[in-house]
Amino acid sequence: MQLTREIKSNINLLNIYNIYFNNIYSRLNSAEQYYPNFKSWYYCKVVPDILNHKRDFIFESRNDKIVGLSLIKYEEKKLCTLKVFEEYQNKGYGLKLFEKSFEVLDTNKPFLTVSEEKYIEFKKVFKYYGFKITNVRQSLYRDNKLEYFFNEI
Repeated sequence: MQLTREIKSNINLLNIYNIYFNNIYSRLNSAEQYYPNFKSWYYCKVVPDILNHKRDFIFESRNDKIVGLSLIKYEEKKLCTLKVFEEYQNKGYGLKLFEKSFEVLDTNKPFLTVSEEKYIEFKKVFKYYGFKITNVRQSLYRDNKLEYFFNEI
């Protein structure tokens, strides 16, 4: 009887994790256009790393609604992803997510990379925080597209 309860409890926990990670993925999956293997990376790297406390999500919310999130990687002091959901953009939430990420990573200059299209979008923010381009690589994730590296040590 006890074993059956434990199995049901574990199945419920797995269902909760599945819903949680799938909901987050659904908000981030637009990154697939810049990173073709994003889905595989998310489920095969990010999810296990979160469960093993190597990465974490940081959320920004207003009025009990999540307005955006960032994904950090502790060991590299890396900001892997930052996304303010479309309906909440241009309201300062992105800056709040950057600053929360800095605090958790214990650095004002996290390592990050960004596609050439997103570089244009984030250029003012990177300048505001004093981020330095440390490398530019062509065709890293997509043919003939640049990936900008910032704050590499």
